[in-house]
Amino acid sequence: MSQRTLFRRGFTLGPALSIGDRSNLSDLSRWHDGLPVLLAGQCTEYLKNYHSDIEQTEDLVRAVLAEKACDDVLAATPYLERLEPKFVSLGSSFNEGDAQEIEMVMFDAMNGDDIIAEDLWLKASWLSFHDDDVSLRFRFSFGIDLEQDVASDPERQALASELSDAVFPESAIITNDSGLHEKLGAILEGKKANFVERIIYFNGPSGGAYLHHDLERGHAGVVFAQLTGSTFWLALPKQSLIEEIILFSKTHPWPESLTMEMRREMSDLVGDRDYLAVQLDSFSNTSLIHLINETQAFIQFLIARGHGIELSPGDNLLLPQSDEKRCCWHSVFCLGEEMGQALSFAIRAD
Repeated sequence: MSQRTLFRRGFTLGPALSIGDRSNLSDLSRWHDGLPVLLAGQCTEYLKNYHSDIEQTEDLVRAVLAEKACDDVLAATPYLERLEPKFVSLGSSFNEGDAQEIEMVMFDAMNGDDIIAEDLWLKASWLSFHDDDVSLRFRFSFGIDLEQDVASDPERQALASELSDAVFPESAIITNDSGLHEKLGAILEGKKANFVERIIYFNGPSGGAYLHHDLERGHAGVVFAQLTGSTFWLALPKQSLIEEIILFSKTHPWPESLTMEMRREMSDLVGDRDYLAVQLDSFSNTSLIHLINETQAFIQFLIARGHGIELSPGDNLLLPQSDEKRCCWHSVFCLGEEMGQALSFAIRAD
């Protein structure tokens, strides 16, 4: 398989080519239209400063892939010294009802002998169910996962972010970048950017995320930093994605991999924009999921329409997510044979 061929979860999706004028991708005004903003080379200078931490994290990933308990790794040097005395592990758990979960490590935040916050956690998960996709992520938050209104408790959000700093010091590649803060300040109209709900990603060969959004109350968007390896992205606002699906249906036959029943369903969907939007948000319509994520014809259509972006080590990508109108949907592919590390932090404007 060519390194320039998009291949994800068993589907070959054609060449990875960024087509069109890419000179305007760094224009910060794109943010307000729900468009991605590429900050090429934004964090390149920081990579060498955190080279040893990035390598340490790669060791952690290798341990997880070798089925070693994450909690055991964090109980040893260098993690224990960075975590304690402020963050005390309560052990780990595994949710048998979540096939993607690897392990959740729970922490209390301490001030001397006093507990100042409970139910902070680090969750390691697979990115997909596909056997050949070893992509995984480490996510930091608190409370009941997927049920907690994290925006309602900025204090614990901040402590969960501090926990991520202790486990992954390379988080500073985003948080300490004064140039990035300046650009985000301009985008957020003078408000300060705080980085919360943090994720450390490892996109493996044949892996990556399907089209989705990260819309969550209280968050303005997401900043993604490519630390190692390379990724290819499709990114566009939700309304644009809807229009592209409809345009595709008018200019292309439905891909042969869609059954007759799936084609009939897609024909119904593109005839009703509102219903198409509802089904897109549901993340459960198998006909729609297959078309927009698993067919070469549609992937290459989006690329030809100028929605493809390649990220190399040192690049940052900003994805607006503040409301449904300006919510940038995005899809990620691993390029090449290297399992690349990246940071993905939600942006809260304060």
